[in-house]
Amino acid sequence: MTERLTRRNFLKWMGIAASVFTTGRVATVAGQEGYTAARCKIGESELAEFSEEVRSGGVPPDGIPSIDAPDYVSAERAEKTLSGILADGSVVFGLEYEGQAFAYPRIIMVWHEIVNEVLDGDPISITYCPLTGSAIGYRGKVSGEKSDFGTSGKLLNSNLVMYDRSTGTESLWSQILGTSLRGPHAGEGLETVPLVWTTWSQWKEKHPNTSVLTTDTGNPRSYGRDPYGSYQKDGTYYQEGGPMFGVMEESRRFSPKKVVTGVKVNDCALAVPKAEFREQKVRNVEIGGEPLLIVYEEGLDTVRAFSREISGSVKSFEEQNARLVSRPDGTTWSSDGIGLAGPLEDRRLNHVDFFDVMWFAWYSFFPDTSILEI
Repeated sequence: MTERLTRRNFLKWMGIAASVFTTGRVATVAGQEGYTAARCKIGESELAEFSEEVRSGGVPPDGIPSIDAPDYVSAERAEKTLSGILADGSVVFGLEYEGQAFAYPRIIMVWHEIVNEVLDGDPISITYCPLTGSAIGYRGKVSGEKSDFGTSGKLLNSNLVMYDRSTGTESLWSQILGTSLRGPHAGEGLETVPLVWTTWSQWKEKHPNTSVLTTDTGNPRSYGRDPYGSYQKDGTYYQEGGPMFGVMEESRRFSPKKVVTGVKVNDCALAVPKAEFREQKVRNVEIGGEPLLIVYEEGLDTVRAFSREISGSVKSFEEQNARLVSRPDGTTWSSDGIGLAGPLEDRRLNHVDFFDVMWFAWYSFFPDTSILEI
């Protein structure tokens, strides 16, 4: 029997004394407050333990059918044809890709969990796990070859486990880790594309020409009804109680269903408490040696994470007169990382991996995560 993965064993496997790192440890970085995370790279021992902890979710492979031929309509058309399920406050997952905008209504995604798409010739998979509240976009390439993904019917830490259709149902991938757990690609990772959790009214205001996923999925479902409850009503799965399935690690630092924005970079992890960060809006931090900008985009009510390094120069950012400004150059930026005016106008900041997720799920995968203190 493999020894259970705990914080102490994790550090032991990484060859690090447990006293070296403290969750949420504060460091001083160029006059700014930074938070240095313990390493969370998945080595062979960790991968084997994760693989051993995979459990059945009670359905067979593809028992939750992915959408492999997505159908879209315009925003105007969506408000007519989806009027029963798409209201202003409805959650959508927003994707911006090569000048195009797409909205994936959560109330549709909850029945399918994966949309496989090809945009400008690039395979993209939109993934959502309702049990952990995590929506993540991935490039559909495995070892450089195009692939798409299906639902395996299995779970790890109550989180979606996908399978890679190019190699079969035994090739398992963790949604939150973005890493293959079993099969010929075990240990390999997927590249993310930024996907934001927002509302329909906010997304359509920013992207009036967005395309919207429809219920024409080829699979009749009770669209408009969520089998897990509602984000707008108390007493449902999304607000109260613990995970529906067992997890490897637990923490009482926050309530289990509290939403954090998880950030991953250089094998390290940071949890940003989303509700509290709305008031702060901008932070310069460093994780795993990478200088990062954490910024709140009010228009979409989302938290984003970027590298602060631009052409070999590390910038510091601040909010000034409701604008995001980089120092020392004085360029003003949009909250989604586009240079608006100044020496770096029209440049784009590089995203690092970020996504909203329930606290219990983030911690169960990354028990040595740092926490951004607000």
